[in-house]
Amino acid sequence: MGGESKLTDKQILGFSRWFAFVGAFLAMFMISPYEYAFSAFSHDVTQFFHISAVFLGTVFTVNVFLESVFGWPAGFVRDRYGPWLLQLIAAFLVGIGYFAAIFGSPALLMWVYAVIGGIGAGIVYNNSVTVANKWFPDHRATVAGTISAGFSWGSIPIILLIGILPRTQPIAVFKSIMLGLAITSFVIILISAFLMRRDPPKGWKPSTYNPQSSRSKLIRATDYQFTFSETVRTWQFWILVITFLLVASEGLTIVSKAVQYGLYFHFALIIAVAASLGSSIMAGLGKFITGVVSDAIGVIKTLILFYALSGIFTLLSVLFGTIHNEIGFVTSVALAILTWASIYTVNPASIGYFYGEVASGNNYGLLYAIAKGSGAIYGGVLTAIMITSLGWINTMVISGLFGIIAALLAIPLLWKIPRPPRKA
Repeated sequence: MGGESKLTDKQILGFSRWFAFVGAFLAMFMISPYEYAFSAFSHDVTQFFHISAVFLGTVFTVNVFLESVFGWPAGFVRDRYGPWLLQLIAAFLVGIGYFAAIFGSPALLMWVYAVIGGIGAGIVYNNSVTVANKWFPDHRATVAGTISAGFSWGSIPIILLIGILPRTQPIAVFKSIMLGLAITSFVIILISAFLMRRDPPKGWKPSTYNPQSSRSKLIRATDYQFTFSETVRTWQFWILVITFLLVASEGLTIVSKAVQYGLYFHFALIIAVAASLGSSIMAGLGKFITGVVSDAIGVIKTLILFYALSGIFTLLSVLFGTIHNEIGFVTSVALAILTWASIYTVNPASIGYFYGEVASGNNYGLLYAIAKGSGAIYGGVLTAIMITSLGWINTMVISGLFGIIAALLAIPLLWKIPRPPRKA
């Protein structure tokens, strides 16, 4: 094992570890529309296929929930057997999910697009983001943030196409876009399986890694590698779960309903679509910025700052919507999403910083499954019910407060980091 840990990335993979990063980024790019373009095409689906908004909200919830939950078993398998076979399977599942949406059938949307596509997206997500912890301990947060950004930016071409293509045959446009997504995602994720084909051996570090110079940034006070069972017995892990859940719930409310949110305040459709497009752009940018900031000042400081700002900007979007300020509304929604998106950078980075790389796929898989899975239920179905009973303003105020509460709950993580268990 010691000899294997001294191998270079080119000896292990056959090429630079940065190709694994590229593969992970492109794979994330292809699963992005499942979540971030949903708001943009949901209007056409409800109007032309005569499917209720409540049912579509359930489809969104099921898809995001399964994408979240299946990251955990994917991480468990990946930590033991590597990413290659999982990514091959995911290529088929993701492509089939997109293809099923072409027919506009409620049954296919639920059981194939939402369920099968959601499982495939969950495998891709965990496989891809874990590349940062496995291959890049020297640039952990920045790489995790950039890979996660692909999960946002992949929707931008789809949202633009929906906005600019002629609306004379909207069903044909929708079907063409989904068919293109099905084929392209299958091919790209297959390629990513080759680029990400192996993980480094236990204890591997790149030749440029200097633990002394990066110790303060990496937060870890020990090189001890926590097992999965040891990780879940630390209270810090569950603080990460609760705060992730709160902020995920807040942001997914906007992501899934950005267009409807803008229309509620009687903004023109173009303003509402701008808010949706801004969500995808800013979510990706937020993930990248969060990674850079985390590697510079520390991941927990960044987590607290960005969680608080996400709540503040969500509350400001309510204010600007109420006074009908278009620029203020679009800006506050975009900044709320930028800061909310930090959850997808600071949490995998925190798992690596606190608990090490060896079980990082399984550790982050459980964190992601519980927090985002529950957040998807809130952001999809529960907020639809809350909007009906409480109204848009009260629902969004509650969501905004979640971010501020999460920031306060995370403060103890600044000085209380997990310690290795005492061996008998």
